[in-house]
Amino acid sequence: MLKGYIFYRFVRTTFISSFLLSLILFTLQFTRLGTILLGLPLEDLLGFLLVWSVFYTYFFLPDGIVIATGFLINSFKERKLLHVFYSFRVSERKLLYFFFIPFLSIYLLLIGFSQTLLEEKVAFVRKNLVYKFQESFFKEIPPKTFINLGGVVIHAEGRTGNKLRNIFFKFGEITILAKGLEYKGNGLFEFTRGTVITEEEKIFVIQFEKYLLNVRQFEKKGLREKRLRESKFINIANTLITPFLFLGVFYICLRKCNKITHLYVLVSAFILFHQIIVFILKILL
Repeated sequence: MLKGYIFYRFVRTTFISSFLLSLILFTLQFTRLGTILLGLPLEDLLGFLLVWSVFYTYFFLPDGIVIATGFLINSFKERKLLHVFYSFRVSERKLLYFFFIPFLSIYLLLIGFSQTLLEEKVAFVRKNLVYKFQESFFKEIPPKTFINLGGVVIHAEGRTGNKLRNIFFKFGEITILAKGLEYKGNGLFEFTRGTVITEEEKIFVIQFEKYLLNVRQFEKKGLREKRLRESKFINIANTLITPFLFLGVFYICLRKCNKITHLYVLVSAFILFHQIIVFILKILL
């Protein structure tokens, strides 16, 4: 009975907490991605949300385990059930065993998907969605408005059909002033009658009648092997640290946490510790 109750509460709290943490992260990222996401077809939007929520729910599973362990033990303490358990010969070691069974189930999921659910794949999906949004947006650039999208800054005085008039265009170290601009698709812009200004070691000014610029010619559209290896390493590190987080929260909460404020501090400290380790590893890779 107790074993089943702990299993249900532990697994439920872990996944709900992990999902809520992924939702908080998405809310923070929405300030950057909101315009793009809201401009996508519903099918693409739902696909991205699915990929995002699945990966980051997986990524936050160690933190979900920390929350589930701490809050479940605290609920036993608040209802003074630990002494009841001990009186029925449910020792600390046996209680750990009851917690270990659901922990192991989730831990096996962490191991099983560590080489499949990768952050680089989420970044790849996000980048392709940005490309799709750019394709539709560049074809309908509004005149008399400064637009900054994907590293491209554009301002046009007017529009006639698919062509823009009196253009200011900047991409990286290239600035273009032109009479006309037409977007050909797939990142290719065709300028007519204008000036190219490049800023490298020196400033070069070149006049032209027609000029083609592909803003994607230097971008890698495929999955990056180096980033894939880094994502796999982060997942492995995430998996290896999880048992220590689980055991640490279990014993500290069981023996030291006597108030709900102690629990909040403990859980927050362990989550922060986990995220700092992941952040440091990402910097070092």
